Amino acid sequence: MESKKVLFVVNPISGVKSKKAAIELLSSSLDDHISYTVVDSERANHPTELTNQAIVDGYDAVIALGGDGTVNEVGRALVNSRVALGILPFGSGNGFARHRKIPIIIKDAIELINQFSTKTIDTATLNGEVFLTTAGLGFDAHVGWKFSESRSRGFLTYSQIAINEFIGYKEKDYHLIIDGKELKTKAFVISIANGGQYGNNAWIAPDASMEDGKLNVCIIKPFPTHFIPDILLKLFSKNLTASKYYESIEAKEIQIINAHKFHLDGEPRETNGDLIIQVVPKSLKVIC
Repeated sequence: MESKKVLFVVNPISGVKSKKAAIELLSSSLDDHISYTVVDSERANHPTELTNQAIVDGYDAVIALGGDGTVNEVGRALVNSRVALGILPFGSGNGFARHRKIPIIIKDAIELINQFSTKTIDTATLNGEVFLTTAGLGFDAHVGWKFSESRSRGFLTYSQIAINEFIGYKEKDYHLIIDGKELKTKAFVISIANGGQYGNNAWIAPDASMEDGKLNVCIIKPFPTHFIPDILLKLFSKNLTASKYYESIEAKEIQIINAHKFHLDGEPRETNGDLIIQVVPKSLKVIC
């Protein structure tokens, strides 16, 4: 097999699992045709800087060793480049990896890198900023902000925050323009999905594809409290489309008027203006 030059970008603080054993596993599990370098990210946006330099230095792939935030920071630099994105999943949710069926077991994920089979997928932009899986407003963005402020990581912490914040959360009115058509709605969640799930197999967009040139506008409408178990069951069984409180609209461009707090691949963001979200077809090579 043709030799490949690979950079591993490690987020030391993502997830709850230690990454030391995984890094040590590289020397014994990577095939001889893979030459590699490992570097730690040190601050926000550092993975993007490291990836930009890797493109200049002639690497064939950059592997994000972390969660969806790290995957986003590496992936955004690789859009429309010849360099492939790889993933060793170490996040709290690993939504991108799970959607692309990249193994959560690290040794199996390393074997995928050995095979070096790639597909070219769609990405998306929100006001010019790249995201790979989901952007959203409403309750999921609210929980994302609270989670970012927590000192603890992991699914249990996220779940506890979601339970605590649900009580007292009020649905909001939204004004959207979807491929030129106006929509005004009250919603609990609005998610713009390129990929199908938030992570941990919570499927907000069961029908989403990263290869169809479209995004899915997913709306969870206000629902009675006693419907919470039904919504959660459908969310985690990839059956949310069966809920009468759920709507999904395919689109290439979405404008959200007068937005405020939102998230990009789980990372909290804030604005005082409109959001313009667009699909970028066939723009990122991924090892999967």
